[in-house]
Amino acid sequence: MAGTKTEEIINALKPEIIKIVTERLTAVTKETHDVAIAWKKMQDDAVKVIVELLSQRLPKSKISSPKAKSTYPDIKIINEEGAFAIDIKVNEDSKNPWFDMARLDTMLESRINKYVEEWELVIKFRNTDGKFIKAFFNLFREVVGNHKFSGGIKYRPYDGKVRPKTWAEFENNVIYWDTKEKFLEGIEKSIKYRWKSNISKHLAPKLSDDEKEEFKKLFDTPIQLPEEPDEDENSQSNLFSKQ
Repeated sequence: MAGTKTEEIINALKPEIIKIVTERLTAVTKETHDVAIAWKKMQDDAVKVIVELLSQRLPKSKISSPKAKSTYPDIKIINEEGAFAIDIKVNEDSKNPWFDMARLDTMLESRINKYVEEWELVIKFRNTDGKFIKAFFNLFREVVGNHKFSGGIKYRPYDGKVRPKTWAEFENNVIYWDTKEKFLEGIEKSIKYRWKSNISKHLAPKLSDDEKEEFKKLFDTPIQLPEEPDEDENSQSNLFSKQ
């Protein structure tokens, strides 16, 4: 259930957003024959029509799209109720979506605590000729897949990048995280499962008996270890980089 007027308006616009994106991309991809650039063209055109619509329906909001490449989100809405985000993903039809959505270890501070709400527009296109097939518009959490072993959210094991559900799940409107509470629980489950997996596979085999004892002590008496700052070259945390 929407908690702000902005959420209520954008959620209600779902059918219209899908309609205008479908009309626009069906028309423009008739002229596009280069599959290599088709996805970027679809992304750019989708941003344009959605920004135009939101500007009409949210006239008191500041609505912007980034000029820099690979910056999250593709559309940012800021008003007195807070900051909101819409990101656009384009994926071919021949294999299940596997795009980056966020990072397990930074999701809370850089995404969930930063935005009141987030949405994803997912565009499916034919990889043989670059033609538009279908668009899906959902809350960010509704697009995230399920990790069958952890019971949490879906992620790529080696780097913890959050992953979407399958095309079949999109088509059947399968939603694993229908509330924010369930989603937060799913994040926690996957974070812990990934740590256990990494420790078991990569850390434990490298430790001597003495080192294992040293690690065990950390659970009873945590200590602060020095770390290099996670900052960009301008000495500011790069929280808005696209993950």
